[in-house]
Amino acid sequence: MDSLKNVPTEPALLTELINAKKNQVVSMALSKRDDVTVSVFSFSDNEGISEEEYFGDTLYYVLEGKMSIGINGKTYELKQGECMAVKAKTAHAIGSKTAFKVMQITL
Repeated sequence: MDSLKNVPTEPALLTELINAKKNQVVSMALSKRDDVTVSVFSFSDNEGISEEEYFGDTLYYVLEGKMSIGINGKTYELKQGECMAVKAKTAHAIGSKTAFKVMQITL
């Protein structure tokens, strides 16, 4: 595989690829390309990523739990199975009071 890494070649649950311990955020990159990033994140309770912006449009897909996305003073709540896109070069933050897992795709 030229574009993917850390991806099982047999059936597996994406949510079981990574697990955060208390006070941790764990990430795993699934892509090898510079123009596309695909990563999965596992956040423990009360963890998040402070305001950042990315080179391309970013899609968040909640794999487990609930999370918030903060953009320009507005907060969006997403739960397992929901997704939301953030435009390129838009500062935003993600986090939650409870543990969650999310897949992030930036193109």
